[in-house]
Amino acid sequence: MAIGAGCSTVSSPRLSVGDASLGEVTDEGRVVVFEIEAANRNERELPLREVRYRFSLEGREVFRGVRSSEASVRRFGTQTFRLPVVLRAEDIEGLQGRVRYTLRGEVTYIAPGALAETLFDTGVSRPKTSFSDEGVLDLGG
Repeated sequence: MAIGAGCSTVSSPRLSVGDASLGEVTDEGRVVVFEIEAANRNERELPLREVRYRFSLEGREVFRGVRSSEASVRRFGTQTFRLPVVLRAEDIEGLQGRVRYTLRGEVTYIAPGALAETLFDTGVSRPKTSFSDEGVLDLGG
């Protein structure tokens, strides 16, 4: 109870998936890059930390990733970061044209304040928020 008394209420950042663009294409596969926008409704900056995400094509998971967001969201502001999805040739074999995809993930962030930062650093409290997107990706033919 004493710990809770010192903490203020913090709204988690709102995440939305924006544009997807085709990155590098080789014989071994291709990269699709998704833009994620984080919106902060708080009076203090929110540092974003680890992003864990997974990507499915036609209902079959073909990629799972973990990376740093390398972003902080300024107070009452927004910040966009990019997530690459690597599609190995063997994972997309037999798929061509327009295929359904699902992208799901979560981002951990540090709530404002020295106590919240200490709790994060020690692993006691790791707040997180999630994002998801479904759509159609054109793999060509």
